[in-house]
Amino acid sequence: MSTDRTKVLSIRATSVAGIRLFELLPSNPIITIAKAVKLLKTTKPTAIKSISGLVDAGILVETTGRRRDRVYRYEAYLNLLRTGTESG
Repeated sequence: MSTDRTKVLSIRATSVAGIRLFELLPSNPIITIAKAVKLLKTTKPTAIKSISGLVDAGILVETTGRRRDRVYRYEAYLNLLRTGTESG
């Protein structure tokens, strides 16, 4: 997903933690703030900022519609995995 990498790197507000999180998304395409804290070995505010940056870049999509316990998906990657698996 080189276009996604370009998006992430082109945004000035992207942090090092945000870039690290982006690199971990292919093996963790569905993520929560708690999971980001564990993956990045960081604090909750840093994880929130990293996820927010990826949402702003259009990389992650929030899927729950809730204020708490939100779940985010790397939709473009999941769509790529689904290609050719639809039955029809």
